[in-house]
Amino acid sequence: MSDVARAAGVSAATVSRALRGEPGVSEATRRYVTEVAKRMRYAIARDASSLAGGRRYAVAVLTADVGRGDLLAGAEGALRQAGYDVLLYVLRDADARKRFFEDLPLARRVDGVLALAVNLTDAEQAALDGLDVPVVAVWDDDLREALRLAVGHLTGLEHRDVALVLAGDIDESYDEVLVAEGLPVRPEWTLWSSSTVAGGEQVVDALLDAERLPSAVISTSGEVALGVFLRLRRDGRDVPGDVSIVSLEGTDLARAVGMTAVEGAWRERGEHAVDVLLARLRGEETEAEPPSVRLVVRESTGRRTDRWNSQV
Repeated sequence: MSDVARAAGVSAATVSRALRGEPGVSEATRRYVTEVAKRMRYAIARDASSLAGGRRYAVAVLTADVGRGDLLAGAEGALRQAGYDVLLYVLRDADARKRFFEDLPLARRVDGVLALAVNLTDAEQAALDGLDVPVVAVWDDDLREALRLAVGHLTGLEHRDVALVLAGDIDESYDEVLVAEGLPVRPEWTLWSSSTVAGGEQVVDALLDAERLPSAVISTSGEVALGVFLRLRRDGRDVPGDVSIVSLEGTDLARAVGMTAVEGAWRERGEHAVDVLLARLRGEETEAEPPSVRLVVRESTGRRTDRWNSQV
């Protein structure tokens, strides 16, 4: 540490605070000291640091939807860049979720918690708050804004009958967003699905069993949107001639097939969540806004045609 301090032209105490993420060091100094330490291949001994300062240099990441790979990758990369280990907990189903919150295996093991793509109940939030560490969540508000953009795009193309497919850890319908845009809501056109391509194919099977298809489908999952696209094509339906599709998640596969999507800048949102968490660990509050979502129009959406009202 003394060698790093001499090379950086600062005190050993400043090196210690900078590398531990503690307050009292400017962000510019923190970055500079980190770069000097990296060049000299110096790292604080975590066990000793934890004993001395109470830090564990580990963060728990909770998710119920591993399909949001960009979000997880952004958070994980930012945490490792900051020198934190990542403990990933995937709450795949109700049983796993119940066991996790009953046992809380991360107690006294982490400095903070990131809840990514998982809607916490009041009881679950209270359990995490009881750990007495910062908790940062990314999910609900982003989805509503993405849905508003998608609905606005489709109504601008004269679509009136729109199916909404909710995938992953979503426990409410969001039909009110459609209603606010003046769209009629049909219960059979609000569907839940697993966050998989197969889930999207099953959604189309359910829609084909009805008396007619919607003129457009919005999916909260990129994988599900791709499944809808592939299944419609396999049934001989034209996209977007018969059915337009919008994904609320931009994935590489969705882009490859020309899927209109609300690009959520998920990787950047994961990085922003880490910035907020680290600031709270330093006893600070960040005023930086998360990246905004944006609609990217591609070939999977088009103006409603007369074909949409044909019998299935």
